[in-house]
Amino acid sequence: MMGEQFWWFYDIIVVAAIGLSMYISGGKGAMKAFSTFVAYLVAIVMALSISASVSESLAGNSIKNSNAKKISRTLESYKFTSKVAEQISGMEDKVIVEPAQLEKIYKGTKSYDAEIYKLVNNRRGKKISDSQEVFAEKLHKAYAEIVKTIVSDELGKYATEVAYKEALDDPESFNTFIPLIIDKEDRTPAAEYIAENYTKPAYRTITWLILFLILFVLILVGMLLLVNYVMGNAYHEQSLASHIGGVFIGIPKGIILSFAAAVLVRLFVVMGSDEMLFFNFKAVDKTYLFKYLYNYVADHM
Repeated sequence: MMGEQFWWFYDIIVVAAIGLSMYISGGKGAMKAFSTFVAYLVAIVMALSISASVSESLAGNSIKNSNAKKISRTLESYKFTSKVAEQISGMEDKVIVEPAQLEKIYKGTKSYDAEIYKLVNNRRGKKISDSQEVFAEKLHKAYAEIVKTIVSDELGKYATEVAYKEALDDPESFNTFIPLIIDKEDRTPAAEYIAENYTKPAYRTITWLILFLILFVLILVGMLLLVNYVMGNAYHEQSLASHIGGVFIGIPKGIILSFAAAVLVRLFVVMGSDEMLFFNFKAVDKTYLFKYLYNYVADHM
């Protein structure tokens, strides 16, 4: 995919798709143009609906199980309390805590955040500058960083970034995750929890994008063949009004094609390298037209 300096190419895709659709539809006339538009509409609606439901099922079963096995390998010798202690020591106040102290808290039944805050403030009377709420936010970010590190060892860049975001957005989930990883010989439940709660959304998105593109092309080709079979060559001569109507009908057809192009670009971005993620997000933001389609895909698929 192209870098940030080629942002204009994405808008050209939209203009070209709409312009070509207007030209072809204008030549066919309003009646046939409308029939093919119905084919486009059916294709995109069916592709979105089917791909959404199927991707949810795939991400929730086979893909999740596969990811859990990969993550389990990372967790085999993973020292969670040591990693948390390292994260806490990297905070602004240079707090030093021992993994054994954290393990004792995590094996208790009280609030993790509150007890760890008491621990870091119980250092010969020295208090940290953060309030309990601010410290909790930093601690939750540290947890999210740990999840990010675990996932990055076995899974891709996009899955890693999504896992970090999911963990950061739902800090309460660690109240369930931490007991699964503390002092457990079998790390499978912890790996399954990560796969279900932190990485599943990424693979649901990837699967959805791939399935949509495949289904859209197959359904559209089938619908267009059906339209040509039903209508045949019954409309040879078209009036000026019919041609003009066809031109206008070509606009939504072009938008549908541009939407499919946005899905394709999104797929390349999420499956690409670190540089692709960085450059293409910035490139899309600079566009005038393409960003609306792309952002819709990014927000809803």
